[in-house]
Amino acid sequence: MSTRYSTQLQSSAITSITVSSSSSLDSTTRDDNRHIDSDFNTRDSSPSSFLMRLAMRVSRARWFIFLRRVFHYQNGSRSDLGTNPFDSVTWMVSELVALLLQITVITTTLALSKNERPIWPVRLWITGYNVGCLLNLMLLYGRYRQQSQGNGFSFGDIEQQQRSREETRCSHLMNRCRTSLELFFAIWFVVGNVWVFDSRFGSFHYAPNLHVLCISLLAWNALCYSFPFLLFLLLCCVVPLISSFLGYNMNIGSSDKGASDDQISSLPSWKYKLIDETSGSDSAQATDDPECCICLAKYKDKEEVRKLPCSHRFHLKCVDQWLRIISSCPLCKQDLPN
Repeated sequence: MSTRYSTQLQSSAITSITVSSSSSLDSTTRDDNRHIDSDFNTRDSSPSSFLMRLAMRVSRARWFIFLRRVFHYQNGSRSDLGTNPFDSVTWMVSELVALLLQITVITTTLALSKNERPIWPVRLWITGYNVGCLLNLMLLYGRYRQQSQGNGFSFGDIEQQQRSREETRCSHLMNRCRTSLELFFAIWFVVGNVWVFDSRFGSFHYAPNLHVLCISLLAWNALCYSFPFLLFLLLCCVVPLISSFLGYNMNIGSSDKGASDDQISSLPSWKYKLIDETSGSDSAQATDDPECCICLAKYKDKEEVRKLPCSHRFHLKCVDQWLRIISSCPLCKQDLPN
């Protein structure tokens, strides 16, 4: 009887110890979960999240998408160049504004500096540059007219063939004119650099307005000639460094591929629950996907999970970041509904 009584006391003590330990473990896990939630909240409000949102906005901006199109058109394969981005209406309007601004500034400066007497023929160089801008303006008008005629109505077969022949002739002629103009501006740029930066032709004190105008035009041409190199540095050096630092590929993100916040929030989500195998059929729904294929980590209890229309499940934070870059499932590549 005494041995039975002592064993009962020992078993009751063990059960009390296990209950107390389990309660203490529950309290510690709750505290840990609170600390983890607070850490996640602080991470969301950290400067890295702000930089991530800024990088997403930059990668989806129209000017960044246009720069990537230009880089792909200049350096891509000949079989997949696509449409010429320099023939778009936005680029033509920007070219028109730049040409009109240069012609206006040159004409005004030449009219106001009649009394200046430079040593080297700076007036001749500026006049030649102004004539080149006028010819480039006429070429721009021809490009715009050709582009508008290409988007016109369809004609018959014979008329269509004649029209295509005329368009090919006009395109060849415009390409030759553009090549000759580029060659003229390149030679004129070299001549202007020799005359401006040679000490024997120093004429700043005799013609300050013309000298400043010439230096400004040379700087503008130097920026235009270095545009491909600057674009290469931006997309092949700066952007990959930022992408590796933030963990977000800016070259992939675009307004066409990423999903909006409203589309992401409309998808169903819940907190994951670990259910025993002996329970009912609801356990099958919770244990279909034992791990997230994005981060390759198993689901834990009370973790937020999001379900896509293709019935694939992922961590909420993982799939939200994925959908902001590409609006399709990481497994089956099914697109999200609009």
